[in-house]
Amino acid sequence: MFLITAGIAFTVACSGGKSEEERYVYEGDKIVDEVTGDEYYMEEDDVITVKHTDGTTEKLAIDETPFYESALSEEYIQSLEARYLERKENLLSEKKEMLKEARRSRYAEFSDDELMKRFQQAHKDNLDMTRQMDMMAELVDRGLVADDEAADLLEIDPKMVDLDIEIDEPVEKVDN
Repeated sequence: MFLITAGIAFTVACSGGKSEEERYVYEGDKIVDEVTGDEYYMEEDDVITVKHTDGTTEKLAIDETPFYESALSEEYIQSLEARYLERKENLLSEKKEMLKEARRSRYAEFSDDELMKRFQQAHKDNLDMTRQMDMMAELVDRGLVADDEAADLLEIDPKMVDLDIEIDEPVEKVDN
């Protein structure tokens, strides 16, 4: 009995006498431990990153966090997951827009007809499929080819069409 009482007293003393709801406070996109100053962020699916006051970080599964299964835990986790998914969507949208802008820039000097001829020649010459898809994506963006026609023109399975591809190298010359 003494051990149980001592354990409870120790826990209360270590938490500064605060309840779990008072100790773990939700602030924007993080949970802050009001006693230790540790901050909990969700930066990956089902993983919480803890930034300790000494600057070190560690990754914990959600069910390993000290506030897991508390009255506020479900609200915290849902809120963190929602914000994480929103950030992830925003980053994905930004990346797609950057890819489109880079592609527009790559093909800016070509008229619609010239770009279509370049694609046809590249396809005839069996140029790298990534390049062909890149040109096709620009043709689709310009409204010259419908999304559902892309696979047919590329002569590939529709499931393999990826018009959000990233190309880092310069565009190869295709003879017309």
